[in-house]
Amino acid sequence: MIKQSLWTDNIKVRALHRLNKNIKTDILIIGGGIAGISTAFNLKNSNQQITLVDSYKIGFGVSSKNTGKVTFFQGYYNKIKDIYDNDTALLYLRSQKEAIKIIKNNILNYNIKCHFKGTSSYLFADSEKGIKELEKEEAFFTENNIKITNKKSLPIKFPLIKAISLANTAVFHPVKYILALKEELRKKKNIKLYENTPIIKVKKTANGYIAYTEKYTIETNKIILCCHYPFSIIDGYIPFKTTVEKSFLTASKTSKPKSFSAINMDSSTYSISYFDDEDDYILFLSNSNSLNKNMDNEKKYQDHINLAKEYFDHVNYAWSNHDIITSDYLPFIGALNKNLFIATGFNTWGMTNGVIAGKLLSDLLLNKDNNYINLFNPKRSLNIKVLSYNIKNGLNYINSKLNNSIEPSPKVEIIEYQGEKYGVYTDENKKRHYVKNICPHMKCNLIFNNVEKTWDCACHGSRFDIDGNVIQGPAVDNIK
Repeated sequence: MIKQSLWTDNIKVRALHRLNKNIKTDILIIGGGIAGISTAFNLKNSNQQITLVDSYKIGFGVSSKNTGKVTFFQGYYNKIKDIYDNDTALLYLRSQKEAIKIIKNNILNYNIKCHFKGTSSYLFADSEKGIKELEKEEAFFTENNIKITNKKSLPIKFPLIKAISLANTAVFHPVKYILALKEELRKKKNIKLYENTPIIKVKKTANGYIAYTEKYTIETNKIILCCHYPFSIIDGYIPFKTTVEKSFLTASKTSKPKSFSAINMDSSTYSISYFDDEDDYILFLSNSNSLNKNMDNEKKYQDHINLAKEYFDHVNYAWSNHDIITSDYLPFIGALNKNLFIATGFNTWGMTNGVIAGKLLSDLLLNKDNNYINLFNPKRSLNIKVLSYNIKNGLNYINSKLNNSIEPSPKVEIIEYQGEKYGVYTDENKKRHYVKNICPHMKCNLIFNNVEKTWDCACHGSRFDIDGNVIQGPAVDNIK
């Protein structure tokens, strides 16, 4: 079993340089996942100088750790309708369909080889509570004259009581799609791309911003934050409007490929999709929980592996992912002020929401009209129905700051030295690795992840290696 995403294995990628001098640009995009690369792609024919930086390799962050679904059958529409109204839910549905159309057009126009394949999508339930939620979603589609089909089973053997399906959705290879857009951008003289270039600080100026790397600066008129989770706390107050959810995923080879995708409506999330390349795989996601409820990584990881083996006999790849969940099931995409823009909170549907983020952000920057400006406005007023969610987020943040528990392991301990707490990990060579046990982002305590051998923040998902080097944001500073 390979402990990495299926999408990043055996990928030949053209490495790009890291930033090696001070530069000036019109627009700086921070983050080279699906949202960042889509935004740059939509700006490529403008007269603006565009710079995109990624802290690692473009396309190899969170966008490389999903199930490869390109679908609008997501299970959120009745919830959005309940919070707002039917028109808002329909507008969100329209945005997801438009994202799929954009992907299709890019694949056709630029001859992108990313194994895009049309499929049917399923929603299903295996509990009384899940059936009630499924029937509400079914009613939404029926009332809005959207054709769905009742099903008694999935195309594979999997436990359920009720299911519905519809057509015109798809699966694809997300990394190959992103890398194809990257290669198109490399041809443009007004686009500069840099990898292994983390931004550690942003300073506001009279006319824009200065972004700082470890050694160099980028002076820019406008910044677009497409870095999954924003490292800025104040702008938009995103940490208090969202939670971070962790999920576990596997990919298993199959000799009986079935072209479909599915997700359940029960309290325990199961998500399934198929992908065919030289080999055929079934991708499976389970054990999704907010980070403050997901501290025993080893148990949850093993439970997921056991489930995958129970349903699909074996496992070839295994990995985990973080998703940003908003209080009203709509992402935050748009302007925080006249020079600062953001895309985050994709609610597990990063492929479609990342693509529509690229369209919306580029339209805003080019002063074009867009149907989704108000829908996804990151400064939108949240109604009374979601206030309790935000209060709960605040309480979870306080609880995570106070929690200093660690997963049981003879190799890990928390010690106190000169009034500060340190995490200590003893490796296989009996070398002890010391790190301060506080996340530099918002000062939450860190939990040791025995599965991936990292120190993880239970508040917002930052991760550090055993020597305290940051490997996933929103934190930008190492811990020592």
